[in-house]
Amino acid sequence: MSTRLTLASLLVLAVATTLSACGGGGESCTTCQGPDEGHGGTLGAGGTGLAGRGGTTGSAGSNPTGTAGTTGMAGTTGMAGTTGMAGTTGTAGTTGIAGTTGRGGTTGMAGTTGMAGTTGMAGTTGMAGTTGMAGTTGMAGTTGMAGTTGMAGTTGMAGTTGMAGTTGMAGTTGRGGTTGMAGTTGMAGTTGAAGTIGTGMVVWYKFDETSGTTAADSSGNARNGTLTNMGATGAFSTTHQVGTNSVNLPGTTSTAGAFVNVPASLNAMGATTAVTIACWVNITTDRAWARIFDFNNSNTTGYMFLTTYQNMTTPNSVRFAITTTSNMTEEVITGPARLSTGTWHHVAVTLGTGTTYTGTLYVDGVSVATNNAMTLRPSSIGNTANNWIGKSAWPDPYLSGLIDDFRVYNRALSASEITMLYAVR
Repeated sequence: MSTRLTLASLLVLAVATTLSACGGGGESCTTCQGPDEGHGGTLGAGGTGLAGRGGTTGSAGSNPTGTAGTTGMAGTTGMAGTTGMAGTTGTAGTTGIAGTTGRGGTTGMAGTTGMAGTTGMAGTTGMAGTTGMAGTTGMAGTTGMAGTTGMAGTTGMAGTTGMAGTTGMAGTTGRGGTTGMAGTTGMAGTTGAAGTIGTGMVVWYKFDETSGTTAADSSGNARNGTLTNMGATGAFSTTHQVGTNSVNLPGTTSTAGAFVNVPASLNAMGATTAVTIACWVNITTDRAWARIFDFNNSNTTGYMFLTTYQNMTTPNSVRFAITTTSNMTEEVITGPARLSTGTWHHVAVTLGTGTTYTGTLYVDGVSVATNNAMTLRPSSIGNTANNWIGKSAWPDPYLSGLIDDFRVYNRALSASEITMLYAVR
């Protein structure tokens, strides 16, 4: 009996110690307390069950084991925050109106810059779920004879799942700008003479015609030339050095060829004192004394000419001559050589100012001969009756070759201007 009382006393002491450690509930006991489920869905309440009563052990008194505590309820899952609203995309700016090209074209107006879209509003943060309540500790069964097994505690209810936040509204897309209208194309200007080499021109034959017999004067002085056939047919040619065409003079003898008649003398055109005459020439067949130009009254009463081939002195060469009578009183500028055939060469003669002045002969942009003791000039031979390109006052052969970009100035171009003129293509 005393042994039984001792064992019973120990059992009661153990139960009391256990209950004291748990504090009488599930809130502070780490062993019994249910987990905080937070954001999970509800799990539902667990059922309680009885394990049945055991038989009594005899006369010994029963010692209640106590009912098991219930499992705490899981906390509710917090509500998810709402997603922010996306900003609106700004409207794109309009493209400006393009300006017009060429002379007279208008410059296009620039388009407006598009407005930026608004920034979307951020969604709200979801609310956290509640923490579930811990279940109660079950009561232990009585020891008795064969004491009853205590009832199991109930399972705590799981917390509710938080509500998800709302998705933000997307911003509106900006409207695209309008495309600007293209400007009108301006009319292309006419090709002018480069730099200062356009100053002082009294006649300018580009020879860019495609048919007919009229060579237009591009100097603005309306001194059109006339292509004249003499036993052979001259014509405008697509073989050229400047522009688009040239004039082809197919001379063979002194009676068979073609030439361009200039309608006025140098005097009448205002080139009375200083003068420059320049052109491109492409010789087909080089014949002695054939003329590039010849402005004359006759071969005995005054003339000035440029030939590709003089054969009076050695070496044969290009020569310029001017006289008030005939060849015995010529003042000349004689070059060092003849021109090669079948290729383009630029030739120019300049007569300066002063009682005694310097005359210069240029070939391909370079000075090749000078005469610094010259005294005669266009005014010395007066208003010449015959003003020809490709024909001589003497019974010399007509020029056989092409002439392009023929110019006359009422001043002596400088060496640098001749170089500029040579560079024109």
